[in-house]
Amino acid sequence: MDLYLRWIFLGMVWIAAEVGGYYGMRRLGLWRRWMGWSSLFVFGFSIALYGINIFSQSRGWLSHEMYLFFQRVGGILFLIWISLVLGKLMGGIVGLVLGKAVSSSGRDVKGDQGSLSCSMGEEGGRKRELTLSRRAFLQAFGGMWAATPLIGFGYGFWIGRYRFKLHEVVISLPDLPKGWEGLRLVQFSDLHAGSFPSGSPLSSVWEQIEQLKPDVLIFTGDWVNVYGWELEPHVADLARLTAPWGKWAVLGNHDYGDYARWPSEAEKRADHLWLRELIRTAGFTLLEDSVKLLDHSGEKLALIGVGNWSRWRRTQRYGSLEKAWAQVPPHVCSILLSHDPTHWEAQVRGQYPVSLTLSGHTHGLQVGVEWASWRFSPAAWLYDHWAGLYQEADQALYVNRGLGYIGLPARLGIWPEITLIHLTRMRKTVFSTSTYPSRAT
Repeated sequence: MDLYLRWIFLGMVWIAAEVGGYYGMRRLGLWRRWMGWSSLFVFGFSIALYGINIFSQSRGWLSHEMYLFFQRVGGILFLIWISLVLGKLMGGIVGLVLGKAVSSSGRDVKGDQGSLSCSMGEEGGRKRELTLSRRAFLQAFGGMWAATPLIGFGYGFWIGRYRFKLHEVVISLPDLPKGWEGLRLVQFSDLHAGSFPSGSPLSSVWEQIEQLKPDVLIFTGDWVNVYGWELEPHVADLARLTAPWGKWAVLGNHDYGDYARWPSEAEKRADHLWLRELIRTAGFTLLEDSVKLLDHSGEKLALIGVGNWSRWRRTQRYGSLEKAWAQVPPHVCSILLSHDPTHWEAQVRGQYPVSLTLSGHTHGLQVGVEWASWRFSPAAWLYDHWAGLYQEADQALYVNRGLGYIGLPARLGIWPEITLIHLTRMRKTVFSTSTYPSRAT
């Protein structure tokens, strides 16, 4: 879906929520005057905050503390706004479906709504009491349904965004050299370091990676939200991670400084260079349209890394798979690190014989449902490949759900992920997942 179409879609959902919420919740007797302007007020305040943020960026006035403040407040406002919109939408649907039942209950009740007598006799009083109980039940049901988004996102804010999950998968690569059978590859992605101003919420993540004892450690982009300095609190923890065959990484769409208003191009370049230096200090080697050949007793495995390349944003097509592929020797099993899974769809699949592509970027939209092998997220409306393993013929794509978050400061159903991949020549695929506690503060 094109970027503009996504905004149009969100606008249509908002309009449907306002109109449906008004008519539906009014029929339930739940509509209050403040509901009409609540989401518009929050949205307007968010736009004002965003404008101040952009103005401060362009003037060079935005300190680290101001940026973190704008980010926290903006995220909470977005959470409140989407909870209000979805709450009105869901409450409105219930009202439109059950509204007739509530209206008929109201017509059965004549006279003073606050009294159960009113010269009706004992039998009439019982009938009226039952009628009011039915109406109260339907109103309570509608109210609870309308409150579901707020309750859900509240859980996602306080707990879900720190509910780190280990996904373990065995992936078959028929051209994998025998010497690399059983290679343990750990992938994590989309750290978005600015969302974790201190390192403490992620301490259990780094401990988990150390316990997995990976042979190869891979990060597939989006180190930060906007600025390179966001990574500083996490460098020491990242540097402690080890892997005998190296720590490899690529950049994501958030790592080029394109989402900020810079006073000058020189400042943008300086910040980007600082991010690169922090990544190097953390012990990771960036693969940028380049190849690293891992050699085990004469058997080679090619790690390929490219700059961010998106099917959607032409300004974010920094990578060149053609340039990188020219460095790969013939008939070598290859693993591609490319941040955006739409790159696999547009350029890799069926065009380059890459055995396995590792991506991130989507976050699974941070909201969805996963039950055994079944899963759904609104991300499926935007991406053909948005989470987990996909295989076509002898080519595989794994999309990591990401560690951090962006925009909405919550995760619900699509939990932050670390992936342990076992590579094998055998034709089988096995999944398992486990959740481990965080040390969120």
